[in-house]
Amino acid sequence: MKKSLDRFILGIPRLYIKQYPYAWIFFIALWKWPPDLSFAFLLIILLGMALVAWQQSAWVSNLRDEYAPHSERFYVDRPPVPVRRAVKNITLLVVIAAGVAFFLNQQIGLTQVQVFLLIVGFSLLYRNSFFFGAPTIYVVTSSGLGIYFAPTNPDYRLFLKFDEISRVERCGYQRDRNWECFARTQAEDGLLLLPKSPKGLTRQIEKLFIAPTDIGKFTAQLPQRFGG
Repeated sequence: MKKSLDRFILGIPRLYIKQYPYAWIFFIALWKWPPDLSFAFLLIILLGMALVAWQQSAWVSNLRDEYAPHSERFYVDRPPVPVRRAVKNITLLVVIAAGVAFFLNQQIGLTQVQVFLLIVGFSLLYRNSFFFGAPTIYVVTSSGLGIYFAPTNPDYRLFLKFDEISRVERCGYQRDRNWECFARTQAEDGLLLLPKSPKGLTRQIEKLFIAPTDIGKFTAQLPQRFGG
């Protein structure tokens, strides 16, 4: 049952999951008859966030079932949310939303609470990367690396076999090198994956920069030829 549900949520585009709750938010906002459904705004916002989190967890679970069904190596690294950035941006968002809600009081047919929750909820769910950094997960298995990265509303789900990788170099991110950066935030320390094939990793990515939480522990999970 769980596997079926995981496959179901993974089959839904991330953008649709983030947009779908807001069809109901606008429906509730335009509701003109009792009872007052304003309280449902918060529940819908939380539902959208829960679905996005479920999709990420389902990706990890699906990867485990495929590449480590018998307790083989399976190391998961989830870079944490940059707390200072999140607090700063959310505080700014709350102040702006409160100001807009105050000045638009009943002018567009919505209460102050509805306007406030609509602005805050839409921003936190639809533009979550701005507040929390890009959701990123790295997984090391016996045969390769799994990478989940969601810089905006779509996401990337890669699995790079170790046979595709020529070298893994520790370095800081360099924007002018035209590297692909799959990291929650642009880090000064991380790992650069270099491909064996001249066509690049997955035939699309020439060089890929990642930034695990604990680089030493992460590289220790890699094959010895990569420094593990």
